[in-house]
Amino acid sequence: MKGTHLGLRRMLRVVCLSLSILGLIQSGASTQSIAQPEQMVAVIGGTLIDGNGGPPIPDSVVLIKGNKIAQIGTKATAKFPKATKIVDATGKFVLPGLIDMHVHYHDWMGELFLANGVTTVKDLGNDLQWIADVSAAVEQGRIRGPRIFYVGDGLDTPPPARETHVAVENETQAKRAVDLLHGKGASAIKVREKITPELLKAIIEEAHKLGIPVTGHLRSVDAREAADAGIDGLEHASGIVQALTDYPRRLTSTPNELQMFINDIKSFSKIDPVKAEQLAKYLAGKKVALIPTMSSWWRMATERRDDFAREDAEYSRNPQLAYVPDDVKKMWATSIVYKLKSADDLAEMRVGYKKIQDLLKAFYKAGGKIVAGSDTFLSVPGLSLQREMMFLVDAGFTPMQAITIATRDNAEFLGKGRELGTIKPGKRADMIVVSANPLDDIRNAQRVTAVLKDGQVIDISYHPNYSIPIPTPTITRPVWLERELDRLEKSKSANR
Repeated sequence: MKGTHLGLRRMLRVVCLSLSILGLIQSGASTQSIAQPEQMVAVIGGTLIDGNGGPPIPDSVVLIKGNKIAQIGTKATAKFPKATKIVDATGKFVLPGLIDMHVHYHDWMGELFLANGVTTVKDLGNDLQWIADVSAAVEQGRIRGPRIFYVGDGLDTPPPARETHVAVENETQAKRAVDLLHGKGASAIKVREKITPELLKAIIEEAHKLGIPVTGHLRSVDAREAADAGIDGLEHASGIVQALTDYPRRLTSTPNELQMFINDIKSFSKIDPVKAEQLAKYLAGKKVALIPTMSSWWRMATERRDDFAREDAEYSRNPQLAYVPDDVKKMWATSIVYKLKSADDLAEMRVGYKKIQDLLKAFYKAGGKIVAGSDTFLSVPGLSLQREMMFLVDAGFTPMQAITIATRDNAEFLGKGRELGTIKPGKRADMIVVSANPLDDIRNAQRVTAVLKDGQVIDISYHPNYSIPIPTPTITRPVWLERELDRLEKSKSANR
């Protein structure tokens, strides 16, 4: 009996110990429930156009782990766990997510960018605090929209011409402004039409110390002078006309801003083709990128303008886009901004259009970098970048070159080439699936059937109640950057 009791006690101790261990294991598992295995996604069966310009890969498999691309292979060789989420791209084409390097972002634009395959944008002028907050909210997953990089306020000399411009009066103040913008998350600096050579040089020196590029919408400083100062990019290919002709460098106030815009475009008709090619080679040698924004600036001159007008009008009538402001839908419905009343203006514009096309080809042939941006606001967000690729092809670039410019080259100019721009293991998993071959016809890149951003399959349908929790603000002066510059100036004066 005694032996039996001892055996039972030993058995009870073992059971209790086992239960205790099991309880500890279960307790530990519950406290670490947030550390779940990362979702595996496989995009299978599509023809892969990876953004590097190499030959497409048919029957491809792109394996995604979390928000990164883990592996690239083919259906014949790739292996992945059974629990992997499958995105079937059979018979379709897989590209990197598109990047628009010149937008003016508003709170209603997000899902339009995504639906048209644009997963990343660079904002070129907005209230700094607002765009920083929206960018952070997108990154945190609180807002459905493209990844946003931004410049904040454009820097110019007094008085600032627009509400998103801030005036700097001397080199010290200019450098402080660069520091403040960078500290608030700006990934680049933009200078404006009245900037002086001295201020431009100071801005570039400070920005380059911080490792960020400087671009400009130029007028008083020409493209050659800006290149010598070290500028990284010319928005709208600005400054070129001033370098090659006697076109006015002074920004004059006019009640008709549209006519001033038309005059700026027409001015390209005055450039000498031989001198333009020489300047293109010079800019390429100085590693200055051109951001021609043709889908906005040259829309009036292209033979496609009536097609674009019909397309925009269809968007204006879409009931699922009820959230788009009425004044914007009116613009889309009428394309009034792009309708020229003067046949002479149109004729001059078309001469200029041919000359900018030739300059871009000469620049690219000389090794220059072209950056794709659409200057989105007047036309449909996302669709406008699709059109920018069409303009590149119309200028003589191949569809492959246009895709590479709108993906890899854009990411590299942003300084984000290690993260974005191509479909490659280790990079963030941004990609789009289109239903027809864009290498046959670049317009097929518009036929988007799926979008992945950071490895997540994104909803690309439209929702009439789309909104974001951080609406576009009414800007009042002084803006944040002006207040901070004033605070630093007063602090400096108090310490003298």
